Amino acid sequence: MSEDRNVSVAKIVATPSESSWAQAYSAGKLFAVLSLESKEELKEKDYLNLLGKGVLETLEQEFFTLELKDLASIKNAVQITAGRIPHDISCSFVVASIVNDVLYVFTIGAGRIDIKRGDKIGNILESQESRSSSIVSASGVLLDSDLIIIQTKQFTEIITPNILTASLDHQPPEEISEILAPIIHGQDKGGSAAVVIEYKFVKESQDLGISETEEPMPESNPEEQESEENIPQKLLSVSNYFNPLVEKIKLSGLKRISHSRKIIFTIAVVILIVFILAINFAIKKQNEAKIQSLFNDIYPKAQKEYEAGKNLVGLNKNLARDNFTSALKILEDGKSKFPKDSKEEKQIIELMAKVNKELEANSPEKIAQNQERDKISISIENGSGIEGAAGKASDFLKGKGYNVISTGNAKNYNYKGATIKVKSSTNAYLLLLKNDLSEKYTVNDTSSDLSQDFAADVLVVIGK
Repeated sequence: MSEDRNVSVAKIVATPSESSWAQAYSAGKLFAVLSLESKEELKEKDYLNLLGKGVLETLEQEFFTLELKDLASIKNAVQITAGRIPHDISCSFVVASIVNDVLYVFTIGAGRIDIKRGDKIGNILESQESRSSSIVSASGVLLDSDLIIIQTKQFTEIITPNILTASLDHQPPEEISEILAPIIHGQDKGGSAAVVIEYKFVKESQDLGISETEEPMPESNPEEQESEENIPQKLLSVSNYFNPLVEKIKLSGLKRISHSRKIIFTIAVVILIVFILAINFAIKKQNEAKIQSLFNDIYPKAQKEYEAGKNLVGLNKNLARDNFTSALKILEDGKSKFPKDSKEEKQIIELMAKVNKELEANSPEKIAQNQERDKISISIENGSGIEGAAGKASDFLKGKGYNVISTGNAKNYNYKGATIKVKSSTNAYLLLLKNDLSEKYTVNDTSSDLSQDFAADVLVVIGK
């Protein structure tokens, strides 16, 4: 049995307006959404439409002529494509591609990519930068039935996370599109576009070409059949074999029993022993079946959580830690239900060791201790009102090795110096990040009250 991959796609695009235009694109395993917006009056009526189609054609040419498709080469292709967008045009350009079960995603300008895996929905990448020169990227391994949604900025302004979550409840892409399209078309925002992608593993059965043939039954030979006269002699040989066992059973008067009755008694004892052994064997098999059934209820669930966590480490460490913690709880609750030193207990202990290793390796304390900056995800906001402040801080922290997943503007521009906010669960990152930021910025405020639902591990606000 082999596995193939099936990709289902649905597109949602708003009706263009006088100042904004959007398009959703898919070809093979390349997907993109693009919206263009002009704040000034356009001289040509179809200017945005012609410009957008030219950009998407360039993306198609650059991507499909790549000999090696990896994060660096695809990112370069997206960067070349974005070079066609004039600086006076605001864009929201989101690109996704799938190569050998690996998802590569990129944003230029503002945009967002979400993923639904099982019953969990998480944010892979989000950018709120309006500059078309800034590109943000990420990659990770896809699993069976993953659902990816790439969205322009105006789409995210209409479709809130709550609306999106409700529409993704075990629906195929076509039905998700039918739910969301009327909401998009009911708003006067021509820059709204999204692509919904479902990635499935398809098992293909192979014809082994096995044919069944009937074999003739062997004919019986009358000369080989035993006559009734030979049966007592057979029984006698059995009794001779088990006679030592009978001799060990000390029953009063046994020696006074006739030889024929001894034979019958020996046969009865043999039948009793065989019966007892059969019962013990049946009980043992029944217990083994119960243990195996219990094992099948525990181990595969824990292993699934573990594998999901491993695949999420590169996309969203918080969700990955949730998977590892869930796997550990399943294993700890089930370990005591199996006999000590049994093969089932050994398999559970072995998987627990793997889970604990991942939890330790991805714990904030370990990451901070080993200064593994690439495992710390950061969102940067401009709190100064100075254009490009968040982008400069992003470049600085990326140069240090940090994983900057989004940049944008703060709610107000009253911040002084740099502000660092971490979650209570990622408090270990605070000192390392403060020391690094202090090389270029004055850190005036730090706190550990960042919401646990925040997409990144750390929020940095750059003030004046």
